[in-house]
Amino acid sequence: MELFSPENFPFPMHSIHIWKKGELLQESNYAPYKKGELHRMFSVTKSFTSLAIGALIAEGKLSLSDKICDRFPEYCPEEADPRLTSMCIKDMLTMRTCHRTTTYKLSADTHWVRSFFITAPDHEAGRIFKYDTSSAHTLAALVLKRSGKGVLDYLREVFLDRIGFSEDARILTDPFGCEIGGSGLICRPEDLLRTARFLLSLLNDSMKKDFPDVCGYADSLYDRAFFIRFSQYIKDAVSFHCPTLHEGKTLDEMQGYGYQFWRIRDGGVMMYGMGGQYVVIYPQAELIFVTTADTQSVQGGTQYILDEIRRIALSLAPELSVAPAGPDHSLSPVSIASDQATPINPSDVSLLYGDYELLTNPGGFQCLSLTPAELVLKEKCRSYVFPYKIRDLYPSLENVYGQKIYTAAYPQCDGSLYLRTQILDEYVGCIHFLLKGEKDQITVFLRKAEESLYPGFNGFLDGRRIHM
Repeated sequence: MELFSPENFPFPMHSIHIWKKGELLQESNYAPYKKGELHRMFSVTKSFTSLAIGALIAEGKLSLSDKICDRFPEYCPEEADPRLTSMCIKDMLTMRTCHRTTTYKLSADTHWVRSFFITAPDHEAGRIFKYDTSSAHTLAALVLKRSGKGVLDYLREVFLDRIGFSEDARILTDPFGCEIGGSGLICRPEDLLRTARFLLSLLNDSMKKDFPDVCGYADSLYDRAFFIRFSQYIKDAVSFHCPTLHEGKTLDEMQGYGYQFWRIRDGGVMMYGMGGQYVVIYPQAELIFVTTADTQSVQGGTQYILDEIRRIALSLAPELSVAPAGPDHSLSPVSIASDQATPINPSDVSLLYGDYELLTNPGGFQCLSLTPAELVLKEKCRSYVFPYKIRDLYPSLENVYGQKIYTAAYPQCDGSLYLRTQILDEYVGCIHFLLKGEKDQITVFLRKAEESLYPGFNGFLDGRRIHM
C-alpha cells in the first residue's frame, strides 16, 4: 500500500519519493512521467544556487556581508541609489532586496543580470521579504564570476558527483547566455533525493558516517575545515531569518524564510518549485519527501501536496507535531538548529513606535504613525486609522470608507510587526501590513485582498522618523 495517495488530486502528479532513516518507503511514478526521465524543477533551483554561494563562502571567496554592487561594477550605475549599493549577499539570499518584483520580467530586451542593477529601487533592502527570482538569477551569475563554473558544475566539484547526481542534469540559460539560477534546473527526482540526504547528513552532523566518499575525497577543497564551514552555512541557510506571513499563499509558505530555503510547519525545511516540485526535509525525524507534479491549472493546488506530505509525516513521526495545524500567528517560528525545537521569542517592537515622513510612493501616502494602539496612514486630504490589539482582534469602524474592520498585530522575532485587518461589512477582504525599522527609518509592506476599496494599499513604503 502506498503512503502517498494522489488519486483524488485535481492535477497530475508525476512522482513521489519518501525516505526515512536510510529506507526508501515509497517510490512512485505516474504516467505520462516515467522513472528516470529528466524533469524541470523550477524554483528548487534557488536552493542549489544558495548551496553554491555557501560553498564559495566556505572557501573564503565570498562573505554574506559583501555588497553585490562591488561584485558587479560593470552593471552598477555611476550614481547608484544608496538603497541598491547597500544591498549585500545576505539580503539577496533572504529575498529582502530593494525591488518589489523580479526585475528581468519588467523588460524583455534588458540583460537579465543587468536589470537587477538598473531597475530603480522600490524600498530599503535587508528588511522585508518579497519574492524576487532575479535575486537568485544574479547570485548564479556571481557563482560563475567567483568560481569560473556554473552553479551545477561548481556543485559537482563540491559534492554532487560524489553522491551520484546525474551527469546529464543541467540548468537552462536565459536569452543572454546566463544560467537561470532561479528556476532553470532540469534533473531527476532521484537527484533531489540524493541532495536532500546529503544536506540531512550535514544538518545532523553525520556526513562522515553517511557519505564517506565525499568526506574522504583527497582534494584541498574537501578537507575537514571546508565541510565544517559549509555545514554551518547549511544550518544557517535552513534557519528562520525573516517572516513571510504577509506574502505566503499557503500555510507552509507563511512559516518564514532562510537562504533560498522555506521554513514549514512542524520544524521542516523545504525547497519549492512552481507546479508542485518539492523537497521537504524533517531533520529531527530523518524524513525526506520529494515530489514532482503540475499544479499550474488548479489555483491553490500545491496545498493538496503539502497537506498530504504533512499527513504522512505526522503518521511516520508523531513527535513532529509541536504546533497547531492551523495558522496561529501568535506562535513564533520554531528553530530546528537546537536538539529540541523551542520557540524563538518575538522581539519587542516598541522601537517602531513613532511618527514618520514617507518618501514619495505610488499610493500617495505622506505620513505614518504607529502607537501601541493604532496604525495611521495619512494622505494629503485624509487619514486611514487602524486600531489594533496584540494577538487579538480589535473591532472598529474604518473612518474613510465606513466599513467594520477587525485588526490584530503580531510581533515577529526579527523585530518586525505584522498586522492583519479583516474587512467585514458591505465589502469583505483583508489588508496585510508588515513594518520593519532600523534606527530612525521604517519600511512598510502593504497588500490588500479586496476588489474595490483601498487602491493604494499594495507595495512598499519607506519613511524617516519625525523628531519633535
